[in-house]
Amino acid sequence: MAKLQMFEEKTVPDHVIAIHFSGKMTGEDIQQYKKILEGKLEKHGQLSFLIDFTGLSDMNANAFVEGTKADLEFLGHIDRFSRCAFVSDKEWPQALIDFIGPVLPTLEMKVFTPEQSDEAMNWVSELPEAPTADSPAFRFIPTSRDDVFAFEINGMISAEEMPGVIKEFEGFLERHDKVRLLNRMRHFGGIDPAVFMQGGLVSMKLAAMQKVERYAIVGAPGWMRKIIKSINPAFTDMDMRTFSKDKEQDAWEWLEAAPAGESAR
Repeated sequence: MAKLQMFEEKTVPDHVIAIHFSGKMTGEDIQQYKKILEGKLEKHGQLSFLIDFTGLSDMNANAFVEGTKADLEFLGHIDRFSRCAFVSDKEWPQALIDFIGPVLPTLEMKVFTPEQSDEAMNWVSELPEAPTADSPAFRFIPTSRDDVFAFEINGMISAEEMPGVIKEFEGFLERHDKVRLLNRMRHFGGIDPAVFMQGGLVSMKLAAMQKVERYAIVGAPGWMRKIIKSINPAFTDMDMRTFSKDKEQDAWEWLEAAPAGESAR
């Protein structure tokens, strides 16, 4: 019976937990994995996973979910994980992502084929640029057109910064009949619940729905892309499109604008 195998540490960045399961998963395998997890958590603030299922006895997504219920320690530290790559020649890992993705919105997950294992390792090795604790999540991006409003999100959106964001955006909307938006999502850390209690937020959203004709979102996590795709048909006067981080230039071209004072990323 095959055992859990760790990738050679010399080929894996220290913040990445890279595991290869083959054969049938056992209780010993889980204990070994938990010991590794505890050691990594002590050394790093942010971690990523690469799980290679090539050669694992076939199993469905439900079986995997049930098997991982015992590993509550991982779920207790889910906010410490940035990315999880599954390497497999089976279809169930994608079904798993589709099922649990909306429940774990801050964890980016992707499936790679065995031929894409190097690409998978490169992807999990990249850590989002974590903002400092006191830095605002919003940063406004100057643009080449007065009717195009661009901003970057990097971190958790706080209640303290929202009044300034609302004021800036409301002023922009008042100056134009029709507008276009670009949202660059460098790292989305969530939203402080107090944000939703702030005055002016609802009226700002209503005004935006009437005036925004194009809205480009760059670098949105998978769960957000799915939501945008599902709700886009409901907004007949506004076209929302998502772009991967490496396609930001395409987003600017779609808006017929460009960033002013910086190059498109």
